[in-house]
Amino acid sequence: MVEYVPEILKGVRKGKIPEKIFLQIHNSFLAIEKVGDISIFDIKQVKGDYKNVYYRMRKGQYRAIFFFDKGNIRVIALDHRSEVYKKWQ
Repeated sequence: MVEYVPEILKGVRKGKIPEKIFLQIHNSFLAIEKVGDISIFDIKQVKGDYKNVYYRMRKGQYRAIFFFDKGNIRVIALDHRSEVYKKWQ
């Protein structure tokens, strides 16, 4: 199951995050769930000392930061590349 923090869904509703980008990223997460392989997309592990292992997915100028939580994908940040890393750290 793909879970988004409420701020992401609010950003989509208000038009801050383009719906087209959100749908592309959401469909990518659904494919990852089905296949179970993150290497089929442009995904890299975020470097740093964090309590979870975070990954970033890149779609054009937008980035999604997520981690795996008991088999679920939890997306904690989705924004333009110039803003996304500032929001979740």
